[in-house]
Amino acid sequence: MEIRSPIVAILVLGILILVYLRKTVPQLYSARLFFGFLVVAFINVLIEIIECFVFTDMSGSFKSLRKTMQWLYASSTLVSIYSIWIYAFSKITKSRIVSNMLVVLTAIPMLISVVTLFFGKIEYGKSKSGYYYNYGPMITLCYAIGLTYIIVTIISVFIHRSRLRREDFFALEGGLLLWGCFGLLQSFKKGVQVSSIAMMLMGLILFLVIENPKELYEKSIINVKTKDAFTLLLLELFGLKQNFYILSVIFTGKTNVLSGSDTKELRAMQKTIADYGYTRLGTSAYLTDWNTLSFVVKKTERIEEFMDFINNYDVGGGNYKLTFSILEIPKYSKKVDETLQILSYVSCEYINTQSSPNLVITETVVDKMLYRNTIEDVVRKAVKEKAFEVYFQPILRVADGSFSSAEALVRLKRDNSENYISPEDFIPIAEKCGLILEIDDLVFEKVCSFIAENNLSSYGIKTIEVNLSGNEVVDFQAYDRLIRKMEKYHIPPNFINFEITETAYINNDEVFKENVRKLKDRGSTFSMDDFGSGYSNLLEILKMDYLIVKMDKEFIWNCLDKNKPENMKMLKYTIKFLKDYGLHILAEGVETLEQAEILIENGVEYLQGFYYSRPIPEDEYIKFLTDLKGEKR
Repeated sequence: MEIRSPIVAILVLGILILVYLRKTVPQLYSARLFFGFLVVAFINVLIEIIECFVFTDMSGSFKSLRKTMQWLYASSTLVSIYSIWIYAFSKITKSRIVSNMLVVLTAIPMLISVVTLFFGKIEYGKSKSGYYYNYGPMITLCYAIGLTYIIVTIISVFIHRSRLRREDFFALEGGLLLWGCFGLLQSFKKGVQVSSIAMMLMGLILFLVIENPKELYEKSIINVKTKDAFTLLLLELFGLKQNFYILSVIFTGKTNVLSGSDTKELRAMQKTIADYGYTRLGTSAYLTDWNTLSFVVKKTERIEEFMDFINNYDVGGGNYKLTFSILEIPKYSKKVDETLQILSYVSCEYINTQSSPNLVITETVVDKMLYRNTIEDVVRKAVKEKAFEVYFQPILRVADGSFSSAEALVRLKRDNSENYISPEDFIPIAEKCGLILEIDDLVFEKVCSFIAENNLSSYGIKTIEVNLSGNEVVDFQAYDRLIRKMEKYHIPPNFINFEITETAYINNDEVFKENVRKLKDRGSTFSMDDFGSGYSNLLEILKMDYLIVKMDKEFIWNCLDKNKPENMKMLKYTIKFLKDYGLHILAEGVETLEQAEILIENGVEYLQGFYYSRPIPEDEYIKFLTDLKGEKR
């Protein structure tokens, strides 16, 4: 029996075990099973080394250990093969957890073989090369049961390969096939001892491809785990049907378009909080979103202490705000996918509506997420079926009292209903889903078609305002798409005034400026939407030459608040500043004659709002224009 192979194997297995021990015993169920396999394999190789010494000194003091070492070696080999079967099954089962019943039932053949080996006689012989080996009915039984486990595992993994990553499937199948081949070689080639090499290769393959701890950790934040690791943990906790809490620390206050210094600042804060959480909560941190750290705890002790730490955390003068949230499982979520959706919704959307430093995720939040998801379904269907409608809201030109322009507004009906979904609800969702470009294109096509079919210029219309999202205006192909549609319907570019909306942050100034320049060269004009809110600010005015600035209705209403007469100073100052800069001003949200008179007195040139007309569908807009034309005659 050769000693060199088990010595090499024990060194490799020892290194793998030390890597796992460095991070303490793994948290994931499947990782713990793999850790168990490494330990059993390590013990098996140690026993094989001792067995080798026993056989090399058969006449000495080791002779009495021969029977015991033969039994221990054969038994530990079976246990290691069985542990790989359980590990592989945990990877292919939907719950990611192996039931106790399955563990017991599938262990019966192994246990029978171990007991039989203990009471039976194990023969041994010596090859022509001088190597000792075990043989006989008991050893044949051991090989047969071991190979059966390997074959069953190979078949099971193949049947359920769709539940595995491609590389995981090939790692398991490749390692098992190697082990099976080595086992057959050892059973037929007397004196060749290669089972330890098979175990070493199996452990090495699984470690490098599936269970490498580095793959579960973020590269940019030391000791913080990835979202994939978080998902695996949730799968196992849900499979065990355990009650637990997900604590999240959400970083808000800056756009998700981060500069290098922003990223460095954010990652430093996240590392500090992750280290504190590990120390006080005893659990690892997971980066579940770019701005969110999550912790999984099973007991409520120290949750309040951790919350207080987050509430009092000093951001060091940075612009970030920290929000603490808690989600109880399974009280508010009973599925892994739903849990991940809730956390993503809270971190990326719902958090922007909250001012409190603490958030308990309850049914109310979950219901809002579900409502949001229903809207997404409607939006996706509407894009596919081109089911968006275009409404028009007339705009008054103060200078001559004409309604020579109007804003085209997208509208979306619910399925099988006359009720509409507010653009404030579906536009942000469309942006999140990457559908806003398609919606912009659909709406612009409808606008161009409507202008051409109804010859709007014959009604005295000089321009139609069309919303252009931030996502659209920074797209390299935007100019070509817009010009093609105008040419298709013979719409002169100077008939279109593009209104840049700020529902998406413009993060590519060069493309933005180039698209605007090309369209302006063709005759189109541009308006800044919602000045006084969001990203519509003085810096944006400096970026390009707008023709019109549309003042946000909330800004106007606040300035006209009778309970705060001092706010009028802000309105007067803003109007004077913009006009001195050479810009024309449009006021949105005009709902009363009094508001209109004040705005006109202060120099506003265009008025838009319910006082003049609500947004109306195409046929009603034509009637509106027809009535105006009749009055003028």
